[in-house]
Amino acid sequence: MGVFMGVTRAVPLAAGILAAAIGPLAAQAPSPRDLAGRGEGFREMSVDLGRGVAAGGGGTAGLEVLGSLSGAASTAPAVAVDRSFRMQAVPDSLPVAASGEAPPSADGWRAQGLAPGIPARSEVPDVRLRPVPTTLPTPAVVPAAVPVRSIPVRSSPGRSAPAEGGAPAAAGQAEPRPPAPASGPGVPAGATPAAEDGGAATLIRADELVRDADLGTYTARGNVELTNDGRLVLADLVSYNERSDTLTASGNVRVVEADGTTYFANYAELSSDFRDGFVRDISVLLDDRSRIAAVYATRTEGRRKDFWQGVYTPCDTCPTAEGSPWPTLSGNQAGQRTRQRPLWQVRAAHVVHDEEERDIIYRDATLEIFGIPVAYTPYLSQPDPTVYRRSGFLAPSYGADDQIGYWIDIPYYYAFDDHQDATVALRAMSDEGWLVRPEYRRRFADGELFVTGSLTDDGDEGLSGHLNARGQWHINEIWRAGFSTEYASSDTYLDVYDFGNPKWLTNHAWLEAFQGRSYAALEVLNYNDTRLGRDDDRNPNALPLLTYDYISDPGTWGDTMRLWGGLQGIYREDGARGNRLSASAGWTLPGTTGWGLAYEVTTDLNTDLYWVENANTVEGDDTSGFDGAIARVYPSAQATLRYPMIRAGAGNTQILEPIVNLGLSPPDLNTRHIPNEDSRDAALHTGNLFSGDRYAGRDRVDDGVRVDYGLRWTWLGDSGRRVSAQFGQVYRVFDSSAFFPENAGYGDGLSDYVGEIDAKPHPYLDLFYRFRLDREDLSPDANALGFRAGPPVLNVNGTYVAATAYEEDDGIDIPRREEFVGGVNVAFSRFWRTWGGARYDVRRSRVVDAWAGLTYEDECLALGLNYTTNYNEVDGEQVGQSVVMRLTFKTLGEISF
Repeated sequence: MGVFMGVTRAVPLAAGILAAAIGPLAAQAPSPRDLAGRGEGFREMSVDLGRGVAAGGGGTAGLEVLGSLSGAASTAPAVAVDRSFRMQAVPDSLPVAASGEAPPSADGWRAQGLAPGIPARSEVPDVRLRPVPTTLPTPAVVPAAVPVRSIPVRSSPGRSAPAEGGAPAAAGQAEPRPPAPASGPGVPAGATPAAEDGGAATLIRADELVRDADLGTYTARGNVELTNDGRLVLADLVSYNERSDTLTASGNVRVVEADGTTYFANYAELSSDFRDGFVRDISVLLDDRSRIAAVYATRTEGRRKDFWQGVYTPCDTCPTAEGSPWPTLSGNQAGQRTRQRPLWQVRAAHVVHDEEERDIIYRDATLEIFGIPVAYTPYLSQPDPTVYRRSGFLAPSYGADDQIGYWIDIPYYYAFDDHQDATVALRAMSDEGWLVRPEYRRRFADGELFVTGSLTDDGDEGLSGHLNARGQWHINEIWRAGFSTEYASSDTYLDVYDFGNPKWLTNHAWLEAFQGRSYAALEVLNYNDTRLGRDDDRNPNALPLLTYDYISDPGTWGDTMRLWGGLQGIYREDGARGNRLSASAGWTLPGTTGWGLAYEVTTDLNTDLYWVENANTVEGDDTSGFDGAIARVYPSAQATLRYPMIRAGAGNTQILEPIVNLGLSPPDLNTRHIPNEDSRDAALHTGNLFSGDRYAGRDRVDDGVRVDYGLRWTWLGDSGRRVSAQFGQVYRVFDSSAFFPENAGYGDGLSDYVGEIDAKPHPYLDLFYRFRLDREDLSPDANALGFRAGPPVLNVNGTYVAATAYEEDDGIDIPRREEFVGGVNVAFSRFWRTWGGARYDVRRSRVVDAWAGLTYEDECLALGLNYTTNYNEVDGEQVGQSVVMRLTFKTLGEISF
């Protein structure tokens, strides 16, 4: 039932797209002629007035030009002209011929600067063709034909042409008529529509043009092409009636809008201003390749469009030339060339588009899958595609969970104004009561604000909920402020109600400034550990964290000066508290010698002042802990030398780079009286081998005299092949193992060996290896080995990780770890893809995580099935499993459960 309700709710979206032909879409790369198709035998129309054309239009006069769509007089005798002449723009006025007088002679025309044989009238109406719209009823009032001017056309059989130099024959003479009234509002009587709207001229090409003076019609036949203002109209036959002021097109009618939307029809009847119209057997190809079709469509008074028996689908109904060797859900297989049934479509008996209210109203809409109706709604309405946003209900979502049971979310969207909106979702659950999930969004001129959360009456916890919010404001060009907050009423709330399962919830507020090379920041941080068995009373709160950093412009030798200062306050409800005031002043000189040695020298003067309370207190030991003030001032220096050597061979390049780094600072700078707040991870690896100070913060110092040395080698081959390797070691003059974590890789004198190898011997094969070897017996203390093999259609990947326990000052922080993670991805067709993987704990001899999935995706449908299972991180016994299925009707909506 839930799936049926979701599909029913999605039907309004599709019905809205049924009327999407009314709105312009983004222009696409194909040209209008590419979209509409090129007619056979298409050629540009040229004027060919042969000398042998008899009076009255008999014989073959060749091709003529339609210069205006309203009014014409009798034809004049044809004379020889240049056959290379192409149709030019019709002039707005021509010399006036006195009433009752014969047209001027050829010499008279030349004296007025005009070509012979082209008579003129005093009024030149300018009615132009435009693209065929989607609708039009017959006008209630048939306007009179406007005065016309004579142009050289082929008269209809039985009509006579005027004799050369004489008055028009009676049978072919057009009676004087008043100008046609404009159909648009605000146009004065007697004005011609084109003269008032000032629209662009219409370029007309056709194989043949015929005018019937008595009926007041122009008819263009054969490969008719009308171009106006970026729009293109193609048809076999186009006719304009100047008396009724209507235009009809028939036979392979194609209209291409400037945005790429293409209309197809068998017959169209339109008013000259396109405010009213009628189109039979209409189909529309949108620029996203979606398709719309209707038995007929009308447009009324330029504000309403009606589609009868309409169908919409984004599915491709034309299989590719070669077909697909793999079956698709729509049945496209190799060797099939016939038009196929769309995988899904929306069929509506009547769709109304109110262009003034910008609403789409549709009746009797049905969603069909494989031609089978699966959802029906008698009446629905929604905003049209031109509406950026509007308040209303959104598509619901569904789910099932082993803790809350079956659930459904019904969201309502409310738009306050152009820069703020909100969404409120109400969730109903079978095993719990209710849940409200609001969201609020606002954009300012110089910032933004986002707030979301939830509230429920939990069966075990009572009134519970969560809150996430973030905001940022640019105060001016220098200062910026912001915040982010995460709160949950209990550690398991987010996991239970499917809002994710983060390990930490962080609250952060900041004020920062940028100017030149300077940076300053004031921050406040709070942490909440959501993992089972963790005591939040021992979590640190940074109140405050103040930082200032300045780097000068490069000097004469490229050297720079640096100033750094900071203030840190740490507060805990249970545990160490303290404040630290720190500052550093430094100088850096980079450079390269004439024989290729690259160097960088850095010197610093550092000072730290601490006020601490309950520092390093050990439970049960009354003698432990320290309260008081501690200060230290020390200089430090570092020099890095690199000598890169390059060798270019046949199809490859090699780079060999020895590196030596010397670090100097006084020994014994670390003390137990200083709590370690910001220097928790100092394990030796290739990433920090040449960093100088392996600690990220200032509470611990990589002190004494140390020498880091190693070698880098890179091989670059053709076709993207490459191999790189790095190997190195650290030598420490003074023993500082007491303040480095156990098994971090350091020791008295020489450290462990660290290295890495990265290889890509083939575009479909990647290998890597990271290691740390014991300095005494070369046994591996830490290893990470991984690979990826295979093309995108079939590839496998795997990673093996083994590391000893990582011990901090207060005991074991990270236990020993040994596991293997592997996965496989298979794209066995352009539509189908599957994947799977698992994480295996070697130490516990069991799978702790597993996942698998299957997806199908084509141009109109996406189907996904995902499965995951995992064990609780703390005790490793509780198992969590989830199965998620998503069915997406592209451009329509999504159902997930």
